[in-house]
Amino acid sequence: MPETPDFEQIARRSVAGLELAITDSAVVRGIAEQLRLIWNARGAADIVKLEAELTAMMGGTASGPYVKNLDRALRKLDR
Repeated sequence: MPETPDFEQIARRSVAGLELAITDSAVVRGIAEQLRLIWNARGAADIVKLEAELTAMMGGTASGPYVKNLDRALRKLDR
């Protein structure tokens, strides 16, 4: 199963070529937090889309357990 990206590492690489004053740890943490928020928002959008597709294919009652399992799996990636 894919794991959550290392946002701190991505942020450090993103600012590596910038001037030293810009690359302090507060800036890196801020960028990493924004990347994390984007990641979580994307996961939330995925959950909504999965729920809609499964409900359309199977009906609300039949798709319920599948939606819950997929929701749980996607939320584990956010940790």
